[in-house]
Amino acid sequence: MKTKKIKLTAVEDRAHITYEALSVLHKYDVGLIWMEVYAFVAYIKLMPVEDEVWEKIKNELQELSGWASLEEIDLFPFEEKDTEMKKVLDVIPHGVVLLNRKGDIKYFNDYSAEKIFNTEGKDITGLNINKFIDFKKLIATLKDNNMSLIKENLEISNQLYEANLQPIVNKEKVLSSYLISFYEIDSNIYNRFDNPITFDDIIAESNKMLVTIKSGKLYSKSDSPVLITGESGTGKELFARAIHNESKRKNKPFIAINCAAIPDQLLESELFGYEGGTFTGGRKEGKPGIFEIAGGGTVFLDEIGDMPPHLQAKLLRVLQEKRVRRVGSANEVNVDVRLISATNQNIDEMVKNKEFRLELLFRINIFNINIPPLRDRKEDLPALYEHFAQKHSKRYRKNITGIEKEAMRKLINYNWPGNVREFQNVLERAIALTVSNEIAAKDIILNYDIVPMDGIEGKSLKGCIESLEKKKIIESLKNNKSIRDAAKELDVTHTLLINRMKKYDIDKNNI
Repeated sequence: MKTKKIKLTAVEDRAHITYEALSVLHKYDVGLIWMEVYAFVAYIKLMPVEDEVWEKIKNELQELSGWASLEEIDLFPFEEKDTEMKKVLDVIPHGVVLLNRKGDIKYFNDYSAEKIFNTEGKDITGLNINKFIDFKKLIATLKDNNMSLIKENLEISNQLYEANLQPIVNKEKVLSSYLISFYEIDSNIYNRFDNPITFDDIIAESNKMLVTIKSGKLYSKSDSPVLITGESGTGKELFARAIHNESKRKNKPFIAINCAAIPDQLLESELFGYEGGTFTGGRKEGKPGIFEIAGGGTVFLDEIGDMPPHLQAKLLRVLQEKRVRRVGSANEVNVDVRLISATNQNIDEMVKNKEFRLELLFRINIFNINIPPLRDRKEDLPALYEHFAQKHSKRYRKNITGIEKEAMRKLINYNWPGNVREFQNVLERAIALTVSNEIAAKDIILNYDIVPMDGIEGKSLKGCIESLEKKKIIESLKNNKSIRDAAKELDVTHTLLINRMKKYDIDKNNI
């Protein structure tokens, strides 16, 4: 015998209809474990009952007026949702912990168990999160922040995490629980000595990217500021780190800060530091800014276009005088750092609109690197695919051995507005979703519609790219009088186009 799970569906919502059903169960002395009643449906879990008795119960329940059907089910709806939710959370590559209002752990996913709390299979459900982190401090910060999402950097077992605390409330704004997401941080953003990225880690086969990398290596030898421009997701911070590690400052700190991610009132103190007693809740001894902490190293200001005007003026003064003054202090401190900045905005247009100071642009733009978008360098797709497929196969413990032709076509035809970051996310999602060792077209879920492109051949991703490249070369040669004109239209060198024509056995006279 085993427990029974049943679903009773009513044809009408009248008084006492559920009581009549329970009376039948009481008549046969059947124990009730759990019950949930809604309009027109009731879910009931019963103690084990003998088959003969169960048949009698079913007959009497079905004879009751008002009930349309009785069916035995394997899972209640809430159990299905709970199972699905846990399955989804367990494949997420970061920590997720659900807490009650007291901070007791209600649920934690596999990542949290294995990599954060090191439970080694032991169930920590019911334990208070204060055993692992200072939850009371987080709650206090949350209340000061009017119960909005907060982010804090926490160290757990010698590993640094960004913890996002989100209160969960119902429609009536009643707090029910808390959700904490833990994202692993490679190293402290304000003291980043471990910065292993080099130009060898930037994946590129296209001529445009190879030229860009060559410029980055050349600028690394100087100590002048660099401005890196390019669309979101092209890899601006990768270039900044690579420049630092190619420079004479490579053994000193590399410190990055996102100007768009920090509120204006906090950004000034993060950049320039503050004296003790300047802020309520600040450190009594004060705090150095990143220009002091990065002494001898590199400061990377990401999204510098979002820096407010008054801080632009203060940054300009720091760059001109190589001295910084903490907030609330009358004293200046000498600083020795190299500045690398980045933006995905049209900085020249911002200057015209008086949103960015022209004199600051002159200071930060001694050298400029513009990273081309992925749609303009699709020759890089095969190498990027191989890299990310291998990386995410390991993460999700899968053995991905290939990709269907239709799936490759979707990757090639897509415009990639989110660039390499979007490509990586799409591929990670595909690997997480696929149920076989080969990525199928249905696994490639793109964020926008794509325009199909005919005439692409080849069984491998590299073959498809070469087919597309050959097609574009032939079209350009047909539309131009000379190979040199075709090279200008394709935005490549004359020599490169000649080499590609030899590679694909293209003769202009026979086109």
